[in-house]
Amino acid sequence: MKKTLKIVLLLSIASILGYWGYTWYNNKASLLGVIHKDADSAIKIAFHDIKETLILDAVTSPIYYYDNASFKPRKTDKDTIDKKGVDLMPYNLILFTVPTVENTYFSVLKIKNTKAFKHQIDHYVNSKGLTLRTDDQNNVHWLENKKQRWVCAWNTEKVIVSFGLDNSYAKSKNIFFDILKSNKVIESKGNNWITSLSNSKSHITYLNGKSKITLQFVDGEAVIKGNIKTDGIRTYPKEVDYARIPEASINFYWDANFKHPKNKQRFIKSWEGSSFLKKMNLDLSQAVDLTNGFVYLGVKGTTSQSDTIVTYTYDDNFNKIEEKTYQEKKVPNMVLYLEKEKNGLKDYLAQKDLLNQNGVFTGFPLYRFYVEENTNSTLFETGKSKLPLEQATDQHFMNLSIDFAKAKEDFQIPQLEGYFDLLQALELSAKQAVGNEVDLEGKIKGKKQDINFLSQLFFGLNQD
Repeated sequence: MKKTLKIVLLLSIASILGYWGYTWYNNKASLLGVIHKDADSAIKIAFHDIKETLILDAVTSPIYYYDNASFKPRKTDKDTIDKKGVDLMPYNLILFTVPTVENTYFSVLKIKNTKAFKHQIDHYVNSKGLTLRTDDQNNVHWLENKKQRWVCAWNTEKVIVSFGLDNSYAKSKNIFFDILKSNKVIESKGNNWITSLSNSKSHITYLNGKSKITLQFVDGEAVIKGNIKTDGIRTYPKEVDYARIPEASINFYWDANFKHPKNKQRFIKSWEGSSFLKKMNLDLSQAVDLTNGFVYLGVKGTTSQSDTIVTYTYDDNFNKIEEKTYQEKKVPNMVLYLEKEKNGLKDYLAQKDLLNQNGVFTGFPLYRFYVEENTNSTLFETGKSKLPLEQATDQHFMNLSIDFAKAKEDFQIPQLEGYFDLLQALELSAKQAVGNEVDLEGKIKGKKQDINFLSQLFFGLNQD
């Protein structure tokens, strides 16, 4: 009996050590060869750790899993790799950016089965009506999905995918060549990126220089924590006075503090390529000069707006006649205001032909915003009747709060109701800490406090 217990004990210890060795090795090995040497930010999605968390949650909450799990045969990881040729959920998935390609993320996956990958690509191209292309000069195959704004390129060993709002093969190709031709990737385990990402124990980690933001899935909520380094000391105010809507479904404010020149420059740089602003023919630098950087958005209840529907008929002489009908619809009752710097935005918007004769902002297609100005701010409101505001003081320069039950009633968007039903609340805030540091913290709360937040999302989104 004692001999049997010793054997069991030794086997248990060996299994634990073996598993520890497996995780220790793969935690770093999965990060090698998938990050560009010139990367300036990176996101790690720790799929292995996420799977471990879900398994532990299933052990501690068996009834919940039994009630919600599907007992249909599921494809294993091996089946997926054999069929697709790549592992779409590797030990760690890395997304990165490079300074030479703005507003675009890249991700590198290693091809495990060249034949299977080629078959999968051919099938996808045929089913979606896309065109498979080859850059013969660089020996690179590539595929572009303009509608979904992604591009991928590959050789026999790796496939690299890029994502971005204004993404294209022409924009991303130099990074593709760096990875696929020149192998310009980080291979050293001692590299700062590899060390920092491998040391993070969070499910999702974002790194940008010395700044770090993490997301961890625990029982009942997803916890957000971050420490961000700014360009200067006390870049943001330590206290904010503002007007807000009481008991709103959504309350958001941000004091970007444009009195700090680098804040204004950073804001302009991040938004100047926006297709939304280009369509409106806005000069962002001119518009920004009319605000001090403080913006507030509040939503509470609904209001009525009318849509004009234009149809055409023909009279007895076959002359085309335009007919207009008006349809009432419920829209969220919103207040958006930007604090003024000297002059407000209303005159500037009128100069750009973005206000109609009734003072309605025409640049946003979903809702009609009435534009007004008071002593301090330019206001955009969806309702003609004024929502009451109350004064508030906060130690955070940014705060976002959402009550999802109220937001569901206010927005009444069927496509989003399933998501709102899974969530209870979101709280996210940022404050100026010591020196040049900003502390970020927040929580996304689910409906069940004793079940892991990710499990709730997984089963909720996969319900029949």
